[in-house]
Parts: sequence; structure tokens; C-alpha cells
Amino acid sequence: MADFAELLQDYTSIVVDYSAFLEFRDPAMQEALVGSIVAQQKTVFVSGGFKAFHECVIKANNPNEKAIVYQTRQSLKCMADAKLMRVSKSASTVDFFLEHLGNENECFFIGRNSSSFTRLRNINAQRKSAIFVIDQGRIRFYPTIDECMEEEPGYSVNPISGNSDFIASSHYFSVGDYVYTDDDQRLTLTSLISTGAEGLVFCTEDEQYVAKIYHKGGITPLRWYKLMKMRQLGLNAVNICWPYKLLYSNEKMPVGYLMKKASGSTISRAFDGPDAMEENFPCWERVNVVESAISFLRIMDYMHLHGVLAGDIQLKNAMIDDDSHVYLIDIDSVQYQDLPCPVGTEEFTRPELWDKSFVSFLRRPQDEDYSVAILVFSMLFCGQHPYAQRNGLETLRDEMEARSFPYTTDDSQNDRIPLGGYDKIWDALTPTLKDMFVRAFAEGELFDCVEWTVALEEYRDKLNAHEYDDPEVYRVFPYYVEEPDPQVKKKGGKMGIREAVMSSSMNTPEAANSYARQVPLHQEEKPKPKPEQAHLSFKGSSNPPQQTQIRTSSGQSGKPATSSALANRMAAQHTSSAPAPEQNGEKAAEQAKPEQKKGLAAFFKKKRWNLALYLSLAFGIELLRYFK
Repeated sequence: MADFAELLQDYTSIVVDYSAFLEFRDPAMQEALVGSIVAQQKTVFVSGGFKAFHECVIKANNPNEKAIVYQTRQSLKCMADAKLMRVSKSASTVDFFLEHLGNENECFFIGRNSSSFTRLRNINAQRKSAIFVIDQGRIRFYPTIDECMEEEPGYSVNPISGNSDFIASSHYFSVGDYVYTDDDQRLTLTSLISTGAEGLVFCTEDEQYVAKIYHKGGITPLRWYKLMKMRQLGLNAVNICWPYKLLYSNEKMPVGYLMKKASGSTISRAFDGPDAMEENFPCWERVNVVESAISFLRIMDYMHLHGVLAGDIQLKNAMIDDDSHVYLIDIDSVQYQDLPCPVGTEEFTRPELWDKSFVSFLRRPQDEDYSVAILVFSMLFCGQHPYAQRNGLETLRDEMEARSFPYTTDDSQNDRIPLGGYDKIWDALTPTLKDMFVRAFAEGELFDCVEWTVALEEYRDKLNAHEYDDPEVYRVFPYYVEEPDPQVKKKGGKMGIREAVMSSSMNTPEAANSYARQVPLHQEEKPKPKPEQAHLSFKGSSNPPQQTQIRTSSGQSGKPATSSALANRMAAQHTSSAPAPEQNGEKAAEQAKPEQKKGLAAFFKKKRWNLALYLSLAFGIELLRYFK
């Protein structure tokens, strides 16, 4: 164990990043450090995001970290009681470091495997302060930070990332099959949950865990090696579907991994405008929206403390049950150490990275900051992208490249804000959030994930304290007056053809009666009786029927009536003939149908055809108006 009492004597104050406390691993070592600090009355500086980091670790509730989290609580209480802690006004990790880098009388404590260490490396400034690097319980001391960075090289892309081969498995799994964990436990795949592009997700006999089984050819060397390292890291947080155990076939071939079971629906589906929010969370208020965004950010903060970057950040990669139960899913593509995230979503990715192969480089924390900013905005605005606007450029890609952000802090140019109440959501934000959004999306400034967490916590506290006089501010969509038709369930986006038909104003009895009154009616004709053909049968007859003369209105004979098709066929097949029963002349005249006029008038003679035409035309006009 390091002799902190001797090492700290040469320094007047200590700069502590939260990652250092987390990587001590041994509670006794952390207790010894804090005891020396209190005994020598050293001032301890922490960032404005220190408390947010502590909260995210508590919320993660990782059973592997219970002892060190308890000791951290005791350490913080001990230093606070001694009145030694000084909290920076800035929640930014980089800004906090810049406040102290040039002071030779201060020393840093930082975790080697955290994103904070990477941010410290990327700072282009003179770094004279001493530093203690805590690396999973091991401590290394350097007289200056510059010397530390020379001795502690950064990661480069692992060559395994370029291997496009896959681990072949001849098994195709289905319900009832067995898989085996890396500790030789047999599991039964009890039911199928979902099917995706990468594989299948099954329930197991353990209700808390589900099994992800990859399709044949879905396991590359990069993916499996990363899963092995993630399994070793053991971030078994309650809200992260982290690989808990690796899964194999009975032939010991890799097939997938076991992870925690998430509940709810994806955020991309739940946060899809006013109607989707009303359907999924009818009792929510704006504070619930803010709280759900904070829950997501805490997951990101927790992973950043352990040096994990999500990489492919998007709303469909998380599920939500309520504002405090948000789960990060599809976690097997994250970036960890020298293993890159091989995928990305353009709408959440910095334009500088669009044309690059994601597997060929390691993302920086700054790249994650850009994606997190879009995530925060999209959640606060219930699925709306920050660059979505009216009267803008041709594509969203163009808007992102031009940083064409339609919102302003002084509301001087709000004609480009999308319709639907989004301008009211903007008006209800705190000045801090408005300023951060404008600087991020209009000026290209980047903010740490923990900075967004702190800003949202401020917004949440104001809502809970009812500091706003306008009651509309507390609604999910302030001043949103359009109420959905209770008989038409609309899940967001344009209606389908069936929904358009059902919701059309033409689909009512009143409309049908109205158009029926406009139909020019003709005098009703008596129904035409069927001709008597008792002598016919499906077997045919040897006596074809005679053609009956029709008596016209002038009393003269007209042209013979056309025989039925069946009779014509029988006449053509048989040569013998026999006299048919004679019909009464007057009765034949009543049964006979005079030759109708040809053309459009004949088609519309019966009113049911008129009604059908009018309804068809009216319905077509309604569809054109809707889709226009």
C-alpha cells in the first residue's frame, strides 16, 4: 500500500476526478488516502459534475462495486465534515482540469481507464502538476502530467478489428434448445422475444435474463474478443444490458451471450411526437420527460467512468418503461479500450466522421459529446431532431453540415421551427439549456455528457419547485391544443390508406345521404322475371328453344330476342329440333326488355351506379387533399 502521508506532504491541495475513487477497488486503500488528506488538512478540489458521477454510480447498483461505493460515501462525508472540499463552478471535465494544470503545488488523482484520462491526454496545454494514476487498484505516481502521458501511451486500433472472418457454427437455435454458459451452466431457450438483423433474442428459465443468439456468420473475431473483455469488466448495472455470461453450443462453439432483460418499448417509438407520447405515457408531465433524459445520461456517465463509449448512439438503442427505468440495449457494439465501435447512425454522428470506416479508428470522447447533445435535444423535444426545420435546406444532412439550427436564445428567428408546439417547448427551457443548445448546434461547441446531466437536473429542480408561473410549462407539450380523435388511433407520422378511409368525412351516413340526393333518379322499372326454361337441364336438351317474336308498341313484330348462352351452345351441338311451348304474346312483351340506349346514359341508368360514382369521386378528392 502506498504511503500517502509522505507523498502528499509536498503539495498544498489535491485535484480529484471521481474515476480515481472508483478504480481504487480496495476500500482500505481509499480510506488510507482520505485519512492522510484529513490529517494534513489538504484542500480537495472536485468538478461541478462530481456529484452527478456519484449519483450515476449509485443508480447503476452494480453488485461488483458495492464495497467501493460504500467507502466512497464515507470518504466524501469525512472530507465534507472537515470542510476540505471545494466544488468547481464548471461541470466540464476539461475546464476543471484547465483550472489546475499549471499549478506545481497541486497533484491530480485520476482513474487510468476512464474517459477523463483520455480527455486529459487530449488537452493541448502545459501540464506541470503531479499526478497519481489509479489503475484497477494499482497506483502509479508521476512528478508531472507530461511525464505521465509519455509513460502511459494511448490506445490504437487492435489489428483484430480488420479481420472480416466469422466464427462458423452449424447450429440453428429455436425454442426448446439448450445453450451453455462460460461457467458450464445449461440454459433452455423457452420462448422467442424478437428477431433482428444480428440474431435472435430468447427468454430463458431465469426470468431476469435473456439470451442473444447470433445468426450464422454474425460472430466476427472483433465481436467475440470484445464480448470476452466486456465480460471480464463486469459492468452489471441494473439499467445496462451488459454481457453477463457468454454462451456456447454443446460443441463449445460461441453462439451469443446472456444479458439482463429490459422492459418497455424503444425510445424511438415512445418519443415519436404528441400522439405517441399520449399513447405510451398518458399521465406524464414535462418533469417526467426531463427525468427520463437524466436516466439515459446517467447510463452514459457510468460507462464513461469505465472508459466505455457507446459509439452508435440513437433512440432505438434504448428502451423505456417509465421515467426512472431506461435501459441501454444492443450493447455489444460499444467501443472499449482498443476495440472500436464498428457501426454508427448518421443523424447522431459528427459530419467529420461520415465518410470514414468506423472499424478503422477509435472514437474520441468529443465524438460522443456530439451524439449525446442530439440525444438530449431529441428526448426533450419528444423525438424531434435539432436540425429538423421548415423552409430549410434540401436534406437533414445539409442542415447538419451547415449547422442550420432553427432556434435562437432571443426568439428572433422562429419562422423555421417545425409546427406542432416545438416552439413552446423551447420557450419553457431554462436559459442554461437554451444557451448550451445554441452553442452546440449553431456554433459547434461540445459539452461533456455530465454537463448535460447537471443542466437537466437544474431544469428538473425548477419544475419540481414550481418556479414557473405559466401552468402550460409543466405539460409534455405546452400549449398543444389539437386533441386526437378518440375513434382514430394514430401512432405518429402519416396515416395509412385504411386509416385515411376510416377518418374521411365521406365515411358517414350524412355524407352518403347528401350525395344520394344529388343523383338524378329514373323511374323505377318492374323487376324482370326470369324466362321459363323448364325444358332445359345441365345435361342439355335435344330440342333447342324457338326464338320468340317480341310485340312492339305499334303492334308489329320486332327482331327476335337473343337466346341465352346455354341455349345457344345446345343449339350448336344438337341438330334435332322440336316445337317449344308457345308463350302468350302479352306475357312475352312484359318479360321482354326493349333495346337500351348505348353510351354513358345506359351505364348510369340505375341510381346505385350514380351513388357509387359520386362517392368514389368525393373520396378521391379527400385523399388528394390529405396527401397534398
